[in-house]
Amino acid sequence: MPASSDPENYSIDEIMERLKSRQDGDAADGGELVTRADGSKAIRVRKRKRRTDQPLKEARKQTMRSRMFQVSAMLILLLLALLVAGAAITYANSSVFRESLIQKITLCTGAKPELREFRVNPSSANASGMLLTWPEGNALQTLSLTGIKANINASSFLNQSFAGEEVVAASGTLTLKSPQSNSAARDVPASSDPLPIRFSRYAVDKLQVVIGDAKMPAIQLQNSECSFYPVTPIGLAQLLLTRGDITIGGWPKFILDRSHMEFRGSELDIVRMRLRDETDKNGFLELSGTVSPYNPNQTSTLAVKLESYPLIGLIGPNFGKLISGKIDTQTVVKSNFLTFTPAADCNPVLAIAFTNNLMSTFEIKGFPFLFGLSQTTKDDWFVNPVFEAESSGTLRRQTDQVSLSDLKLENKERMALRGSVSMKSNKNLEGTLEVGLTEPMIKSSENKRLDAMFGPQMEGFRWLTLKIGGTTISPSDNFKELYDLASPKKPEAQNTEIPSFEELTKPD
Repeated sequence: MPASSDPENYSIDEIMERLKSRQDGDAADGGELVTRADGSKAIRVRKRKRRTDQPLKEARKQTMRSRMFQVSAMLILLLLALLVAGAAITYANSSVFRESLIQKITLCTGAKPELREFRVNPSSANASGMLLTWPEGNALQTLSLTGIKANINASSFLNQSFAGEEVVAASGTLTLKSPQSNSAARDVPASSDPLPIRFSRYAVDKLQVVIGDAKMPAIQLQNSECSFYPVTPIGLAQLLLTRGDITIGGWPKFILDRSHMEFRGSELDIVRMRLRDETDKNGFLELSGTVSPYNPNQTSTLAVKLESYPLIGLIGPNFGKLISGKIDTQTVVKSNFLTFTPAADCNPVLAIAFTNNLMSTFEIKGFPFLFGLSQTTKDDWFVNPVFEAESSGTLRRQTDQVSLSDLKLENKERMALRGSVSMKSNKNLEGTLEVGLTEPMIKSSENKRLDAMFGPQMEGFRWLTLKIGGTTISPSDNFKELYDLASPKKPEAQNTEIPSFEELTKPD
């Protein structure tokens, strides 16, 4: 049987040899084989001296010292920042800072400011109100603001400028007037240096603008939201208005939808101003053009565009109850404009060449001749006729009157109207209308006087000229007189009587 590679039994020589080899190996590891007094053997390990250089522990200590230094520095800086902030806020709420801010406002606006309950905290500046008053020569008269809050930069406490993101006022009233060329426009001369007050946006949540006398303003804007951007990518300051009510003395009220204006030197470019009628949210009136607010002798002209705008919103409710419809502007030379001057009496003039909107019809009512036609033709349609074909005309509105001229209304089966009608400021009516009836309508009435009243056929209608008068409450015309004076073309039998207008319209 072959011997095992690792026998269980060793001879004495083999055991001693193994111990000797282990001694050599252990010695190499730093140990020493020794024989005790009892004869047993053991390995003595030499004591190792502690090293004075321990990189890991030193690194930990260094990190700890660095962190303690950083925390201490941060605490010191925070304390200094709090002290500086406290000192800055205290200074910002002092009378010295307030007077400095008032001087900055004067330099930027050219107005004399009155600041009420001004206070500053680390993130904003607030005031219960401010009043700016300009000299007599300026087109700006006063600006009153309430509930003012400004988001300011921290540098506003340290630098010469007062700057931030935006200034917002809860409400404001701006009063404008006619400028005076021989009077100063600013309380202090303008400076070429950068403005000491710089914000990206100035806003008023509820703005009112009054042009002219505050008690009897020529033009007034109420309840509008305003945003003014002094610096824009195109290099022009911008004024944006949203919503509001616009009233012009003696004119119907307009609803401001939105407006975009840009300041170019002493001129104001109205890029787009969209108005609506208070009774209709679909149609609109758009204005665009340039205004010279600092030149009271120069007439400003704005282009006008209408789309599905109620006629009553331009001619007023009194005149509009007689003639109504929705109109669009049509391209005509020397028309579709609004002119005015920036003087105390702005004398606005609106001239529009219009056509009926494709989705709308024209209606007329209230004139006596309509009732007369309904009785003589025995057709109730004439009481309130509707013109479905294309209708057109020219509207002109100014301070003392509003007129509709070059009217062309047509219903191909029954009736057509041509002519003009105007309403004075006292609600008096004046004008001339050409009334046309189709030949079948006249023949079917079997009324000889009606046949005699109307002239020969032209453009598919036989025509009668009527004078319009009276007031918007009680219009008048001469249809009755012409009817009573009409003589049949052919003599009637002696026993046949033609009824008069009174007899014809007498109720049964």
